Amino acid sequence: MVAAGGERVGVLVLRVWLEGSEPGASLRARVTETTDVTDERSEQTYALAGAEEACGAVCRWLRRFAGGEPDAEEDAS
Repeated sequence: MVAAGGERVGVLVLRVWLEGSEPGASLRARVTETTDVTDERSEQTYALAGAEEACGAVCRWLRRFAGGEPDAEEDAS
């Protein structure tokens, strides 16, 4: 995707919280992402559990944005 001005634009929003108030509470995350801000249909939202899953989601999104991995729709085929 190329936005006006020739710049590629993607967005990933990572919202995190702890489930429970005790030490060692479970980390939860909600990810909203798109690799193409001009295409509303490419936006995805999903939930994750744990720091490793959240970090993995960010890394996968960065690789897709850079062109190294297919979008999730292509993964399913």
